[in-house]
Amino acid sequence: MFDTIGKPFFEALRTAAEQRLEPEHPCRAAIERAAGVGGGDATAAAQAALAALDPDLQAGLMADAHKALRESRMSILDLWQGGGAGH
Repeated sequence: MFDTIGKPFFEALRTAAEQRLEPEHPCRAAIERAAGVGGGDATAAAQAALAALDPDLQAGLMADAHKALRESRMSILDLWQGGGAGH
């Protein structure tokens, strides 16, 4: 799932992690790398770090990230490719 989500999701997840996790938490570093550098290795590391979290904490982070994406006008505009007018 995470390999198709993209940078906006990891940026929202990074913000959620900043609110819920201590600065030195290894999951924060993995999410930061996925949000910044991106790529398959960073995505896999973030997925593994998230999977290692307590299920309630993991669910909270994901809920926060999804909420931020739903409420962000820019995330919608950034994803819109604007294929141009067809007429």
